[in-house]
Amino acid sequence: MEGQDNYKEWIDSILIQGKGYCDPTFSATRLAEMLGLSPFQLSRILKAEYGMSYSELVHLYRIHDAMRHLRNKRFAPYSIDDIGAMVGFNNRQSFFSAFKKVAGSTPEKFRQT
Repeated sequence: MEGQDNYKEWIDSILIQGKGYCDPTFSATRLAEMLGLSPFQLSRILKAEYGMSYSELVHLYRIHDAMRHLRNKRFAPYSIDDIGAMVGFNNRQSFFSAFKKVAGSTPEKFRQT
């Protein structure tokens, strides 16, 4: 990956379009390797471009995806835990904690409104 100006585009491409955020095994180290960066360099770029860490950014993408699923009637048959797993969370506690931090409510309350 050449040119520091393009890192944000590459990160968005990998995490959003490539749905890297949905893979619970996808890590900052793997993203850094894909970009030809050290984890430290990636961390600096994320802070500069997004104002947050890798895990904060990934959680934000996951929660926004979960919110779309929870609003969509097509996903009504799926449990909250199913939706959490679909967007990349390994466990209920992490999903609920991240969801509440971003959305200000639990996934159940969000779904009901």
